[in-house]
Amino acid sequence: MTWRRLRPGELDHEIIWLSVSVTTAVLAWLWFSQALPTPGCPFHHWTGLPCPTCGMTRCLRFTFHHDWRAAATINPLAFVLYGFIVLYDIYAAIVLLFRLPRLCFDSVSARTANIIRVAVISALLGNWAWLIWNRV
Repeated sequence: MTWRRLRPGELDHEIIWLSVSVTTAVLAWLWFSQALPTPGCPFHHWTGLPCPTCGMTRCLRFTFHHDWRAAATINPLAFVLYGFIVLYDIYAAIVLLFRLPRLCFDSVSARTANIIRVAVISALLGNWAWLIWNRV
């Protein structure tokens, strides 16, 4: 992990993901402000169990309404994920605005990659257990 400037021809991830997340947030806000219906979950319909991402839309809706407790309760992992997206967007905006070096993960050891994989899978399974337990 290093801080460096972009190399010629290298993808500018900060501008790409900042654009994607801001556009998505604006579209979601517009969707919710118009009280448009949200699609149902086919997994929940067929199995009666929540899917691993069930509650993400409701979590976002609660977040837009500043109901932090309800947002964190309905889907804790989504709530944390939305927080990380906001932090990344702040980082990306600062880097782009001031033309600063970027945080780059040029090389990650196999051990670190495996730890990240296990952590992500554990977080997803733990969140899914939470959703099932709370009948989201």
